[in-house]
Amino acid sequence: LFGIYIPEEYGGLGFGNLENCLAIEELSKHCIGVSVSFAASGLGAYPILLHGNEEQKKKYLPPIASGKKIAAFGLTESGAGSDAAAIRTTAVRDGNEYVINGVKQWITNGGEAEIYSIVAKTDKSKGARGASAFIIEKDTPGFTFGKKEKKLGIRTSATRELVFEDCRVPKENMIGREGVGFIVTMKTFDQTRPGIAIQGVGLAQGALDAVIEYAR
Repeated sequence: LFGIYIPEEYGGLGFGNLENCLAIEELSKHCIGVSVSFAASGLGAYPILLHGNEEQKKKYLPPIASGKKIAAFGLTESGAGSDAAAIRTTAVRDGNEYVINGVKQWITNGGEAEIYSIVAKTDKSKGARGASAFIIEKDTPGFTFGKKEKKLGIRTSATRELVFEDCRVPKENMIGREGVGFIVTMKTFDQTRPGIAIQGVGLAQGALDAVIEYAR
């Protein structure tokens, strides 16, 4: 299932967003937590699929498509939701690396995923145009996680902070070029936001099915 929307050349099934949404709907009928984690892996993979270079796609998409590794997307912070212009996490160029510092909050699959697409400011003076996107692997030094959040529901899905303390990432891990993090984010949301709506449809259908079965 994890490779529904990923092209066959990268180990996926080669379908599109519609088929991915149908899978999300079916999962949501039975367990919304599993559905959320599944969809969030796509949220982390789409930046690479849409804007990654060929080397990045060949390295990261096959293990996601096979389900051997799951992904996550790190944008939200305590003072910034979907607004990439308001993020405070920074990425400072140092030779052939970027040094990342900051905290991402309420990240689905945080601590469970092996591959993270995150957005950080490379130029704080440029607002949204100063945001850039990076791929960060789980075991990268300087990259840790907060505690697993205790939620009222959807507990099957893990939610944690992503903590970056002088986390060094090779410049080759930048998705696209400097300053296109906002575009990467919006294009990713174009593909993944329908999945949120279809989760509601699937959850409602599952509830209706359960009620009808009980009534009979």
